[in-house]
Amino acid sequence: MSDEAETPDERSPDDRPDVLTVATLTKVHGIRGELKLRCEPEILALLRDVAAEAEPVTLRMPETGDEYEVTFASVRGHESAPIVAIDGVVDRQGAEGFRGALVCLPREVLPEPDEDEYFLADLVGCAVHDVATGAVVGRATKAESLPANVVVTIQLDSGETLLAPLVTDAMPTVDVEARRIDLDLAFLGVGEPMEERDT
Repeated sequence: MSDEAETPDERSPDDRPDVLTVATLTKVHGIRGELKLRCEPEILALLRDVAAEAEPVTLRMPETGDEYEVTFASVRGHESAPIVAIDGVVDRQGAEGFRGALVCLPREVLPEPDEDEYFLADLVGCAVHDVATGAVVGRATKAESLPANVVVTIQLDSGETLLAPLVTDAMPTVDVEARRIDLDLAFLGVGEPMEERDT
């Protein structure tokens, strides 16, 4: 199940967030204060229910970390281009203040992931191992669902930051229960080629 996650560095590697980022308000739509929404289809269905029940939603601004508790007046449109209206936001200027906000919901209201699936937020804090040697090389600090694919930000122990796609070639093993990600550095062009490292 997709979502987005960015968590301050002080979070313990073993902690999992109680509130998960499930969607992003991407752009202002029209002049009535609505915003376009980016999320997975199953999350869209959940947000429609949340709006219908007037349940609170947390909006987090990624640049500042500021959080706002709001209710959604409506969630409408096709799953390819959903649109949300926030209670109390009635014009474009008001909506601009929430452009780019991350939509967060408590873990307990979300459907349980299927077997072999997980919330992207649970990748944050996982130890990252070199698949060739088994050595720990860093830690995942962010996971984001982008239009093309999911990208995981990894803070390497060397001090560098690595952006890695969440695909099997790059990450052959992801075990959120064990808090472990195996990373193929050779596939990502980091360090020595696999043939040289294996000899």
